[in-house]
Amino acid sequence: MKAKTILIVLIVTGLTAYYIYTPVPDPVQQKWKVMLVNAFYRSVQNVAEFAEMFHLKHYMHVMRWVTDAQYVLAITDENITVTDTIFSGVPVRVYVPKRKTKKLRRAIIYIHGGGFSTASAEMKGYDILSRTTATALDAVIVSINYRLAPEHRFPAQFEDAYAVAKYFLQDQILHQYSVDPNRIGVSGDSAGGNLATAVAQECWKTHLSFLLSWLLYFKDFDSPEKEIKQYV
Repeated sequence: MKAKTILIVLIVTGLTAYYIYTPVPDPVQQKWKVMLVNAFYRSVQNVAEFAEMFHLKHYMHVMRWVTDAQYVLAITDENITVTDTIFSGVPVRVYVPKRKTKKLRRAIIYIHGGGFSTASAEMKGYDILSRTTATALDAVIVSINYRLAPEHRFPAQFEDAYAVAKYFLQDQILHQYSVDPNRIGVSGDSAGGNLATAVAQECWKTHLSFLLSWLLYFKDFDSPEKEIKQYV
């Protein structure tokens, strides 16, 4: 009986280790933490696939459980005033530094990632990123909550991001936030990087130009290590 129990424990341990282990490129620190996070997301994906297979819930609605759980309120602190508002019908979260200055500030329009179907500007990670960027650059950050698929098919996401950009670039809005019209950038990660690129291109067509900065490569441990290293 004891030998059988040990055998079962070894099998379960081996299968668990096999499920969790994922090759991670050498430059990445805290590899086991990365592996655990990756295994967690794969587990949620498996639950989502099961739910959709049996018509219990849409795949992306299950995936949103992870991002929705990371929601944080728009809380103003000693450095940044944070406000949830609407720009041209689109929800945005705006971060304005409290530091006194006689100069016009720079600004960044930020577009979150999430495969066009998950995440939001209200997630803890994006909130921290916006606060840190606003403080470090003494910049106004406009973080966009665009509509998500599958309820809203593409190009709804682009239309929302572009609408916010056009609204924010109006002279009266720039004056309201004390922003220098020559120091405005648009940035995003993953799907947000895609949207940032498209928004910048569309604005250039209409002579509303600004700096473009984006992160298209987010997480990929399945590609050959030599291909990943150049992005790490």
